[in-house]
Amino acid sequence: MMRDLCVCYATTVKYGFKMELMEAFAKPLEDDGIYVIHHKGAGGFEVKSTSHALIFNYQRVAPNQEKLKDRLQLRVDVWNKYKDSGKIWMFDNDVLNGVDSHLNHNYEYDIKNSYVRVAYGDVYPGKAKYFNENCPSDRWNTMAKIKGIELKDYDLGGDYIYICCNRGSSGYSGLGVNAAQWSIETVEELRKHTDRPIIIRQHSSRSYVEHKTDYTRLKEFCETAKNVSLHSPLGEFPNLVRAIRNSYAVVIFTSTAGGPAITEGKPLFITNKRCYFLPMRAGRLSDIEKPNISIDRQQFLNNLGYSHWRLSDLKSGEYWRRVKDVI
Repeated sequence: MMRDLCVCYATTVKYGFKMELMEAFAKPLEDDGIYVIHHKGAGGFEVKSTSHALIFNYQRVAPNQEKLKDRLQLRVDVWNKYKDSGKIWMFDNDVLNGVDSHLNHNYEYDIKNSYVRVAYGDVYPGKAKYFNENCPSDRWNTMAKIKGIELKDYDLGGDYIYICCNRGSSGYSGLGVNAAQWSIETVEELRKHTDRPIIIRQHSSRSYVEHKTDYTRLKEFCETAKNVSLHSPLGEFPNLVRAIRNSYAVVIFTSTAGGPAITEGKPLFITNKRCYFLPMRAGRLSDIEKPNISIDRQQFLNNLGYSHWRLSDLKSGEYWRRVKDVI
């Protein structure tokens, strides 16, 4: 039974809109008589003792993040306290985050129409509970309209295989795997099964520790590898959605680049089972020339709509009413 909740605002690092989302989540619980501790870090970063907790994301503490060390460590400490019981909510970025900005050059961030992914019990897809099986299409239809997304038919007529890297090894989704090494190994595996052109896309963020060294390593690799080229913020770096539209297939580790691959109708190959998009996997890398394109993308997107919630959905209690009887 849920007794109380600690909302760990200090895990948001510095983004005010994230704190607003967390506050909105807590309101309907308080209205239901659940005691909520609003932990904003003013009294230190110790882990509170409550039956349940809410944090924003999970992240390893990387060497270049000394200024954020206490806040990032709080994420880890809270997770370690609640991971065995599973009585923890974790907010994470919208898996389609950025698709709308890539589609619309006049895009401006709007908290009212932005989504947060709400996971319960675990940090990783496949283990996390989203309470979203066999959902209707209503929430996806709203989300697609807001983002300007159209689900396109599968199209295998593209020019190249597009390998999209994670940000780096320090984030939880990177699982400690170096993005450059993963890319090179992925190319080597693909070359056993296809001679199509391959493009490696480095992550857009330049802030992660290995970014420059990864760029140097990938640039050198592409100069010697047959028919392999590089897209990077440090060089040629085209619009993500446009690049995916021109591709034959997309390969990811756990990257959210899988989102536009699905909606643009490109076969999606995934090399790690902890990826949110795993149900949309078109096969193993050995299947690159015979991808499965009979996957029910519409039901997946319907379910996605019920794992992503807006500020108004949280504040109104729509999410809470859906899950409170099964927590």
